[in-house]
Amino acid sequence: MDAPKHIIPYVYALGVAHMGHVNCFATIALLLAAGQACAACAPIRLGYIDQHRPPYYMGAGSTEPEKPGASVELMRAIAASAGCPVSTVRLPLPRLRASLAAGTIDAMAMDASEDDKAVYALPLTRAGLLDRDKALRFNTVVFVRASDGLPRDTDPVTYFKSHALGANHGAAAAVQLRALGYQVDDGALETPRNLEKLLRRRIDGYVASLVSAGDMDRVVAASFGDQVVRIEKPLHTNNIWFAFSRSYYASNPKAVDAMWSWVGAQGHARFAEMVKRYENER
Repeated sequence: MDAPKHIIPYVYALGVAHMGHVNCFATIALLLAAGQACAACAPIRLGYIDQHRPPYYMGAGSTEPEKPGASVELMRAIAASAGCPVSTVRLPLPRLRASLAAGTIDAMAMDASEDDKAVYALPLTRAGLLDRDKALRFNTVVFVRASDGLPRDTDPVTYFKSHALGANHGAAAAVQLRALGYQVDDGALETPRNLEKLLRRRIDGYVASLVSAGDMDRVVAASFGDQVVRIEKPLHTNNIWFAFSRSYYASNPKAVDAMWSWVGAQGHARFAEMVKRYENER
């Protein structure tokens, strides 16, 4: 007796295609008992940066640490919400978008624009615009030198129109802020290097995009003590979407739509919990 055709993708996804008949059918029976809560979903090759940016991404290089960071854990939870298995690929930031467009990875977190709809699969409204209700909100905050004596309630939107900002190399915030008329230096790859540039007065503020404005306060204080402080008001607010390759979406539309709906309903609250856990472990 052959297994029902609609079950076969589950069997292959779980790596049991070559098991004996008894174990194979036992697995099928368990899957049938689980009902249709999750549609069949191909494994997701999840791409993310290979840089150490706590609490979101932990460790540098190609090997994923045991605790990979809050962003990675969130993306795994998003996939799990639709029953999709995940493998991860750590890449330099400039390669991520090209890899997603080429289909060598299937998904990544993306600060998208309306133009990106032609290249990637993103959640859209009925009017065909990017659906902000299915995105995560990020605040672009600014760290400054304590020795400058800037009041913590300084309006960064006005102040940094005439002062230089620094950002991590390849960060989407650098592109956005330049488009808004700010002077941005994004030559340094990582946060510590940018903060060193700040203290050497090569820039006047360092920008970072965070879920909650205080997410990096402990990280910065641990390395730079009271030399660096954060301006309380964010400079900018942007949206991050869970983007897919067009080929993956074409093959798994129901699962992807379910993931986007989960982000809209639970993503922000779950992300905040994960970030807090990483912060408490420091």
